[in-house]
Amino acid sequence: MIVPLLHQWTKANALFKPPVINQCRTIELKLTKLWHKAVETSLGKGNLARKNEFLHTLDTLFDILTCKCSIQLCSESNCSHSGKRENNSHIDCGCPREKKIPVLELEFIKAQRTKAEGQGSMQMGSIDYSETKKQIANAKKREQIREREQKKKMKSEEAIQREEELCQDVYHFFDSSSDEQEATSDDSSKEPSEPLPKKMKYNTRNISNIALASIRHHAGLREAAEIATAAWIDAGLISREDVSLVARAL
Repeated sequence: MIVPLLHQWTKANALFKPPVINQCRTIELKLTKLWHKAVETSLGKGNLARKNEFLHTLDTLFDILTCKCSIQLCSESNCSHSGKRENNSHIDCGCPREKKIPVLELEFIKAQRTKAEGQGSMQMGSIDYSETKKQIANAKKREQIREREQKKKMKSEEAIQREEELCQDVYHFFDSSSDEQEATSDDSSKEPSEPLPKKMKYNTRNISNIALASIRHHAGLREAAEIATAAWIDAGLISREDVSLVARAL
């Protein structure tokens, strides 16, 4: 029952599909409610006013558009553009862009909503194949743009997640290094039972901020070490004999 209805709407305009029109479930509920009213009226239930109201709806548009904003013709508002453009209607619509009625169909929808006794100022004709082809192409283009933006967003989120994971690894590494250095300092006050391994005698320094910056800007170990060394020498924190400290820290 709903398929012929949707076909008739898309025949009028290829853009008449959700969310411009109601979702299928909402349309089914509207049809079911209308059918129950028809059954009650045929059985003589309800008063005369209710019966006349239902009979009047039979000649009006079964409106499944999401947008219910009022449409006004240029001729009704004494618009200066009346008869000078393809679309001779106005709408003050606050609906989201994806739910708006196509501008090309405003005058047609106005005529369908206000028609009386099954007749309106505009009637549905045959399919405009050139316009339909153009609308389908535009809709496909918008969908491709939306998919590209979604993929771009996903890649950006993945890059941020990888950077956060790298930062956590760096923090963990330097926290572990600090713990090892503290343990070495505590043990240095005691008489060692045997010589310490050579690698534990390295006098490295904590340069976690430099390491994070090098990761963020994709700098190599040598580049980061050279920049850090030059900065420390200029600041007078180390001498040229201590340059190996930075390299070992990285």
